[in-house]
Amino acid sequence: MHVRIRTATIVGMALAVLAAVGVPAAFAPPAQAAQVITDIAYAPAQPAGSRGHLLDLYLPSTGITPRPLLIWHTGSAWTSDDGKAGAEAIAEIFNPLGFAVAGVSVRSSSQAVFPAQVHDIKAAIRWLRANAATYQLDPNRFAMMGDSSGGWLTEMATLSGGVASLEGTLGTTGVSSAVQAGLAFYSPTDFLQMNAQNLPTGGLDHDSPASPESLLVGCPIQTCPAKVAQANPMTYVDADDPPLLFLHGQADFLVPHGQSVLLYNRIKAQCGDATFVSVPAADHMMAEVMDPAQYGRQTVRTTTDCGETVRTGTFDPTWANFATFLRGGLKLGTSCEVTYATGTWNGAFNGSVTIRNTGTTPVSGWTVTWTWSGNQQITNAWNATVTQTGAQVTARDAGHNSYIGPGSSQSLGFSATATGTNEIPAQFKLNNLVCTRVP
Repeated sequence: MHVRIRTATIVGMALAVLAAVGVPAAFAPPAQAAQVITDIAYAPAQPAGSRGHLLDLYLPSTGITPRPLLIWHTGSAWTSDDGKAGAEAIAEIFNPLGFAVAGVSVRSSSQAVFPAQVHDIKAAIRWLRANAATYQLDPNRFAMMGDSSGGWLTEMATLSGGVASLEGTLGTTGVSSAVQAGLAFYSPTDFLQMNAQNLPTGGLDHDSPASPESLLVGCPIQTCPAKVAQANPMTYVDADDPPLLFLHGQADFLVPHGQSVLLYNRIKAQCGDATFVSVPAADHMMAEVMDPAQYGRQTVRTTTDCGETVRTGTFDPTWANFATFLRGGLKLGTSCEVTYATGTWNGAFNGSVTIRNTGTTPVSGWTVTWTWSGNQQITNAWNATVTQTGAQVTARDAGHNSYIGPGSSQSLGFSATATGTNEIPAQFKLNNLVCTRVP
């Protein structure tokens, strides 16, 4: 493997990569230094010299540890064994938010037929989880994202947790391959219905022996329906699946928009947890699905706990909203308030911090951070494990109080020394999320 340090001088390169995967430059935050570890072999190469069992890791330089992990796979109609390409652009967005990013490659359909690709991604997830401590990853907070066949791989990983036939025996075994949230762009979900769902103006002949789907499963799809069913994300939907957000353009020429309609209806029927964003006039490109010109026009269907809401234009497909979805799915918190109080005496003081979860999803495991403006020094704490490095304070839950439901709160207390004005810290963060301070 090869380790290199990236700095802000790569801004131009990062913007070029963003454009290559269809990410508008306007959505890219400023580049920050990050550690990049490339070409990690999560399993032996098959065939020899291929890239299908390699991954790249992008580790943020700031934020709390252990870090949530976002796994990325770039779609190629299953023709490439270099699906980790493009992860650098995703890291440029999510590293500054405290996420580690892993770009993962799997074998192409010319190198191995299904279920090899799912065996591969699950082997990569197992490797990442088994090595979580080494890279300061949170093994309980893995999410996956991808486009097209990468979206298919995302949905397979998200929906097929616990399916023994899809685990395989590659690489690291005996570790969970589950992810806790998925985000997919314009994925195929039911191969046998794709031709019937093509646009009136045409589309790919998915039933052809040379179609991407036929090459993936190793037979013309209409001749081997049982094997095709095993390759359909639809097959694995149940009520216990992690939350899934998926997006599809209504003018998609390559993968019919109806594929996501089918998946959403199946998840709704199973009382699962999904959000489906249907974007008018968008073709098979992230740049079109995320086009600001479409904001306010998309149809957003959400199903959870056997209920459904249908809205127009209330979830714009932006990186900020994607990050909020992922934070909610990973139980990191999506909005919060902090109340800070102190009492002083002779150069020392007691203080309390109360964190309120103002979002709609629970927080499971929390870390609160703040920075003193003066020379305050923590001497004791309760209801949290508190450490201080310089002016930076990190308070982690004490285990018994790790859960904060929507609308609920948890508190911690501490003693500290200080001289001078002892001003209130300017900002508090909950799991890297800036909280509103209230009196």
